[in-house]
Amino acid sequence: MVTITPAILEKDITAFEEKLKKVWGICKRVQMDVIDGKFAPTETVMPEILLNIDTIVDFEGHLMVDRPEDWVERCAAAGMTALYGQVEKMADRAKFVADTQFAGMKAGLAFDIETPLEGLEDIINNLDGVLLLSVKAGSQGQKFDERVLEKIKKVREMSEFVNIVVDGGLNVENIKKCLVAEWSQEIAEEEFNKSFLGMEFVVGSDILQAVDVEKELRRLESLDAKKEFSV
Repeated sequence: MVTITPAILEKDITAFEEKLKKVWGICKRVQMDVIDGKFAPTETVMPEILLNIDTIVDFEGHLMVDRPEDWVERCAAAGMTALYGQVEKMADRAKFVADTQFAGMKAGLAFDIETPLEGLEDIINNLDGVLLLSVKAGSQGQKFDERVLEKIKKVREMSEFVNIVVDGGLNVENIKKCLVAEWSQEIAEEEFNKSFLGMEFVVGSDILQAVDVEKELRRLESLDAKKEFSV
């Protein structure tokens, strides 16, 4: 079974809540994309809106902001369970990771599609996850960029255990490409489940714009190596 996390990127509270209702009760986690207008031109709703939303899902934050390390406290106060901070405007990676974990949240670093993985190997063993964008950070609905496939291979070479999260432009075919890329070798059928355990996929448009949201979510989650994959 593949782990799929729906993502919501919205500029106003009403639209955010409308999208949240689409996945209400059918998933355990939702990624909230937070953009401050500095990292990218868009400015989304802020973490504090979660204090006024009564929901049973866990919220993970994807911080596309200036100095993500300065956002940890407010995200923790909003009840988030995990944070992925974009490294491009992060002044202190170690501080971000340490403060996030000290606040009781999982901590991960996020890399835009054009950002090299420089310095990741030095801190990867302290991370709960590495988020690799397969589109340009800042908006949903973009086309999957296959340059992420080589990054997946490199991250797995750095660490056998770190969770790899792929975010952007994902559908069934692109998820399959990512799973295959993780191994960078011919995959035997009995090895697929190992790959599933170490990767997650954040999906926005493909799920939230589907006619039947739950059906699409379950379809992505239930990819079967023997039936769906050809290597």
